[in-house]
Amino acid sequence: MTELKLARTQKYFRFGDGNDYVVFDGGRVTGRIMLHPQAPSERPWFWTITDPDMKPSTENRGYSLSREHAMAEFKARLGRMAADG
Repeated sequence: MTELKLARTQKYFRFGDGNDYVVFDGGRVTGRIMLHPQAPSERPWFWTITDPDMKPSTENRGYSLSREHAMAEFKARLGRMAADG
C-alpha cells in the first residue's frame, strides 16, 4: 500500500460536492469518503473501500467523527485486508 490521497469526487466523476472525496492508493481508486446526509449525527463521515481486488465485506465501510478519522479508519481497514490476503 502506498500513501493514500484524497481528491474531490467531482474532479474525476463529475458528481459530488465539496465534502465528497475519492481515495487513491497510488494512481488507483480504492474507495470514497463523504459527508453523508443520512449518517448518524455523531459520526457524519462515511467511508467505503471499493477496490475490486479486495474481498467484499460489511467491514469495508463505516462512519466516522471527521474526515480525518474516516481516512485513518479507511487506511487501517485497508491495511488489515491486505495483510489477510
